[in-house]
Amino acid sequence: MKQLSTQLRTQIRTQMWTQLSAASLISTLVIVLTGCSALQPANVPPMAVYRLDAVAPGSSPAPATATASILVGNIRAAAGFDTSRMLFMRQPYQIEEFQQSQWQKPPAAMLMPLVATTLESSGIFKVVLQAPSAVLTTYRLDLEILSLQQDFSSTPSRIHFKLRAHLSDRQSQQIIGWREFSISIPAASEDAYGGVLASNQAVAQVLQQLRVFCVEQITQAAQARKKQP
Repeated sequence: MKQLSTQLRTQIRTQMWTQLSAASLISTLVIVLTGCSALQPANVPPMAVYRLDAVAPGSSPAPATATASILVGNIRAAAGFDTSRMLFMRQPYQIEEFQQSQWQKPPAAMLMPLVATTLESSGIFKVVLQAPSAVLTTYRLDLEILSLQQDFSSTPSRIHFKLRAHLSDRQSQQIIGWREFSISIPAASEDAYGGVLASNQAVAQVLQQLRVFCVEQITQAAQARKKQP
């Protein structure tokens, strides 16, 4: 009887250890699997990256008699718009960011070569330079992006683009003209890509207006100099 009792206790202890070992193994597996899951990257869609590359239509190569030169200064952006994040609004005064879409560079940086190309096609400049440059040019063009955002407060949504320009004579250090260009273009679709297409259309139209502005101001300045005694 005593021997039977001893065997029973041994079996019970063996059973208990087996159960504890199994429970410990399961707990360990759960911890390991949870840790592995945490280390795996979340299933987040890749960031969509877009650019501005619209150029004002038309091209007039500079004639051999062209002598004027111009420097495009570093383009600034108003507070909140000096970013590569794509911005939108659904109600007045509240700016939001697209989470899965952005510009390749801040719009001011992408606009610089487009402005230079636009001025080159005006036909009145022998040389068009981009800042920084130590070369003394005849004129200097300073630009500031005041806004570039998609407005969802109406349907279809619209891109609002506003640009301020100051044109100065570098010899006299005087501003010969300034203007604000503002344009609103409806988006083809109610998403970030629709805004990208509308942004390129807006930029192309504003660049065309900027080219006309520069030609008019410089022509007037040249005529005024000829009238001086």
